[in-house]
Amino acid sequence: MASSFSADVLGGRSLFSPHIHDLGLVRDALERWASGLDITRLGSLAACVSVAPVVWRFLRAAWHESYSWIRQFFVASVTVPGRDPLNRNVMSWVMTNIVQHRGIRSYTARTQVHAADMADRAALLKRKRREVQYLPHFETTFFRYGSCLYFVSRSLDSFHASMNDPSYDGVGGEELTLGCLGWSTEPLKKLIQTCQEYADRQTEFFVIIYARDRYGMSWQPKARKPIRRVDTVHFDDDLKQALLADIRKYLDPSTKRLYQNRSMPYRRGYLFYGPPGTGKSSLSTALAGEFGLDLYEVKIPCVASDQDLEQMFLEIPPQCIVLLEDVDAIWTDRDSEKDESQVVARSSCTLSGLLNVLDGVGSAEGRIVIMTTNKPERLDSALVRPGRVDMRVMLGNISQKSAQQMFVRMFTPDVTSTLLVTNDVYDSTDSDEEASLLEFDTLQELSLEFSSHIPEDTFTPSQLQGFFQLHLNSATEAVANISSWVERELSRSGIDDDISVVSEGKAS
Repeated sequence: MASSFSADVLGGRSLFSPHIHDLGLVRDALERWASGLDITRLGSLAACVSVAPVVWRFLRAAWHESYSWIRQFFVASVTVPGRDPLNRNVMSWVMTNIVQHRGIRSYTARTQVHAADMADRAALLKRKRREVQYLPHFETTFFRYGSCLYFVSRSLDSFHASMNDPSYDGVGGEELTLGCLGWSTEPLKKLIQTCQEYADRQTEFFVIIYARDRYGMSWQPKARKPIRRVDTVHFDDDLKQALLADIRKYLDPSTKRLYQNRSMPYRRGYLFYGPPGTGKSSLSTALAGEFGLDLYEVKIPCVASDQDLEQMFLEIPPQCIVLLEDVDAIWTDRDSEKDESQVVARSSCTLSGLLNVLDGVGSAEGRIVIMTTNKPERLDSALVRPGRVDMRVMLGNISQKSAQQMFVRMFTPDVTSTLLVTNDVYDSTDSDEEASLLEFDTLQELSLEFSSHIPEDTFTPSQLQGFFQLHLNSATEAVANISSWVERELSRSGIDDDISVVSEGKAS
């Protein structure tokens, strides 16, 4: 048997390598092919392979020259600067209606950082997996819209530069070029109008908040927030309705014509004041959503100089809301006789610089300016005179009525229903509607019991909202725990325990 095994190995066959025989057949075939191959044909093949890159470069250069020639003589185009608000409108439409429906296969991926994480530096250091943001990566894309063939090009260099900004959401910011076949730009103008109409429809659902970029060079979208209803900001109802009516009247086109015919500056200013946490900024955002306006946020303590403030206002469009936060920080140096410990923030801007951008010779018209402060007594009389501040809105601590409304809003099953507590009489024959009304009646009873434990003008709306965040799953649980929460908050804030709190017996 040993001799048989050796003979098999020597003969080229191995019991342990069954593929050796197949490899031998392949080797024999290659030898026969090489023996019959003409060496001249092999040289010609090698020459063709070496010339291929040169031919490719030639064809590519010819295509670019032809494409440039075609664009020059047979293509109409419109360029939209990267910093213009129209840029974002066009790019939003392209992303939604073209890019997302074409199955694009090239993306740029980056770690997504939320605005809350940027504010909280400790959150950036936590070891946790963060979401990945995928942004379409393209330089030029062609699409057909209607009866025309269009293309949109953007600069990838500016796109990559925008990627370094954590607040960048991938929409707008880089220079865009829209083009179509033909000599007329009318199709492009109609397309841009379509993009603007699309952006206008988006304002029905979202509010765009603009802030200066981290270099202070230009306005950039800071956040896109869902519209917040004005009735979710709790303060005096009569004052709220008066504020809405005043803004609605100001935005009426007939009011603008009336101002112009009387040679009056078409401006409107409001002062929101009250303790921290009473909803001054929230009300400003809600008003922007109510009237479909963009919100431009100016934090006065962060503005470096009067020149920077003037440049900021020059770049703000006319139809918007400008939010000037903490305006009392402008002239803290005027109160030198006061204790320096009371000064929280200082600004390098001067009062004259602020007044100049509000109603100076070069100031624009058509804006709504909202100023906020926690210390209205420190405001200069020149700033709050009529014409600069046309209406003052006090947002104080929450009342029992507002606490009741807040409770109903938090625990109403159908969030689209009316959130305010009313005494309307409902007529219904449908069983489902009767059940929902029964639930609403029960919710009203719980809201009355809940509000009876809230002392008048003691807690801010943000404090009460913090309580609701702990008990959103059960209205009865919230009612059961409100009394102990009030006691803890009163003792924590140092308020006298003898403050008048309505007892449970009175609520019954």
